[in-house]
Amino acid sequence: MKLKVYKFGGACLEGKKRITNAVSACISEIKNGSKLVTVVSAMGKTTDELYKLVQEIDPGVTLEDSMRIVGMGEIISARIFNYSLKKAGIKSVVLEPQSEKWPLFLKKDGNLNKSLTEKKIKKFLPEFLKDFDSVVVPGFIALKKNGDWGTLGRGGSDTTAFILGKYLCAHEIVIVKDVNGIYTADPAVLSEARQLKYISAEDLSTISSFGAKVIHSDALSFKRKNQKVMIIHHSFGDLSYEGTVIDGKVTRKLFLLETQLSMISVYKKDITGDRKLIQNLTRKTLETTKVFGTTLGIDYLGFYVTSNKSHRVMEKLEKISLEKELNIVERKNVALLIMRRESPINLPGMINYLLTPLARKKLNIVEVITIGREILLFIGWEDRMKAMQALKGRKR
Repeated sequence: MKLKVYKFGGACLEGKKRITNAVSACISEIKNGSKLVTVVSAMGKTTDELYKLVQEIDPGVTLEDSMRIVGMGEIISARIFNYSLKKAGIKSVVLEPQSEKWPLFLKKDGNLNKSLTEKKIKKFLPEFLKDFDSVVVPGFIALKKNGDWGTLGRGGSDTTAFILGKYLCAHEIVIVKDVNGIYTADPAVLSEARQLKYISAEDLSTISSFGAKVIHSDALSFKRKNQKVMIIHHSFGDLSYEGTVIDGKVTRKLFLLETQLSMISVYKKDITGDRKLIQNLTRKTLETTKVFGTTLGIDYLGFYVTSNKSHRVMEKLEKISLEKELNIVERKNVALLIMRRESPINLPGMINYLLTPLARKKLNIVEVITIGREILLFIGWEDRMKAMQALKGRKR
């Protein structure tokens, strides 16, 4: 028996025809000997419409506070999908948050309670799969400790599917969406964008953290290394169709750049208002050496470059400095620590969590840059090993 997890996005369940296609695809898999856990999103724009309605009644309401209403979109989808499977003769059951066997739980801080969730999934889902060929689960919803409904965040149905897939050790996860797969760029914006047959989980997680909306940026952190994952279009009506296959898993990393850096800072009042100057400074720097980080403030522009090339950069920028009356300063002996997380979620809490041990050891930080899954920590060269040691246990 093969256990597979399928997730159907809201666009896949808009209207009778699309629901019928999705149900037919599931039936084919079951008849081929698979057991299914099916995660469904709210149909169409139901979530947005429900939330907008609640906001009209109570303008100050948050998504969390309105989850018992907004989350009904997923409940309705799950009930209709389960009903359709049963009418087709499939032994199917729907699992809802009010059930004592509901498996997805949150901590007080809103993050997933992984230990409790894993325990509940492993205890109850296999019991259902002994008696049923299909278990339908509404996505997006998780329970708080007090029993209130919480959320796994916008796009959280993807996360629901990957959580279930991980703790059930599913052979395969298929994400069914309104796109053919993953492209090199948004095909609606760039007509020459190419569809990818394969992409690594690392790369997909990174571009998702930058704003690509193919898959929820937190979901891939739950993917197992050898677990097959595909993203396909709902119109195929065939869950074995290979749109884009996602390989490997997302890993946590903490590593130290072996190259010693210098920070070159260019100061000018309201430098952000002079685009040509910024372009010229950046071009001259990149013509000279590789840049490991850039920062831009209202009055300054900074480049992190290798120390053995910093004097050449200073020389290149000197002429511009004289013409524009700039102040250019070099800070030498800088080290770079790179922290790549499994997910970009809860960034403020993560930064505090990582930097607290450095403060306890009284290590001075030059600068912190965050983007997507990465935190770039610039610190004094002489403190680099102490910082590495302090952060080794802080990569959650």
